[in-house]
Amino acid sequence: MIDVAGLAARLLEAERAARPIPFPSETDPSIDWVTARAVARHNDALRRDIGEQLIGYKLGWTSAAMREALGIDRPNWGTLWEDHRASGVVALDRFIHPKIEPELVYLAQEDLRGTVDADTVRSAHGQWALGIEVVDPRFPSFAFDALDNTADNSSRAAVRVGSFAYVADVELSEMAVQFSASNVGEKRTGVGSQTMGAPQEAVAWLVRQLHEEDEWLRAGELVFTGGLTAPFDAAAGCDYTLTCPHLDPVRLRFD
Repeated sequence: MIDVAGLAARLLEAERAARPIPFPSETDPSIDWVTARAVARHNDALRRDIGEQLIGYKLGWTSAAMREALGIDRPNWGTLWEDHRASGVVALDRFIHPKIEPELVYLAQEDLRGTVDADTVRSAHGQWALGIEVVDPRFPSFAFDALDNTADNSSRAAVRVGSFAYVADVELSEMAVQFSASNVGEKRTGVGSQTMGAPQEAVAWLVRQLHEEDEWLRAGELVFTGGLTAPFDAAAGCDYTLTCPHLDPVRLRFD
């Protein structure tokens, strides 16, 4: 049987020390979804116990094409905390093997709870922004399985958020973004429909998942709705820029 509390503590220490731990699925193949979520929740409890502030959530594998390619049967999510907020520049040595993802970010203006749908999210007057997420699995490599990643709070490590705005007159499922990395001279294009068909669908899915754990999305909390393009590897001296026609750009640099 997996030591839930012990694994949660090791994952938290691995995140803070930037030192990987073995894959849970290899050390104990009996791990299942319920246990993985228990580990993630215990990790959250450890953060609360030392006074850290929850700022929201991040979703993983919201792209159906990505799940199919990886043989994953469901999305997952992790919590975001105040110390995950990044300024414009972050130190590369804070992480183990970080990758950078572009996302659309929701800011709740009112509590959302229960078995909501995307129309509920649309009518809740939330604001949207562009966001860059740093993902950094606390394992020796990216060869983890879905349950490892779930226990690891979906590998969240840092986030950079742009300016929020109301975009009621824009169909977010059709919103196109461009993501670039200065060290490779490449621009990648994504569209909002890659997150469960629409970013509002992703937010509604999260709220339903939280409801199953007697939780809810609170006013003022963020939701990173999932990667819109393939990630870039983080590199020192590199600037990552995310743009779209309807929202202010957001940038992140590694030193």
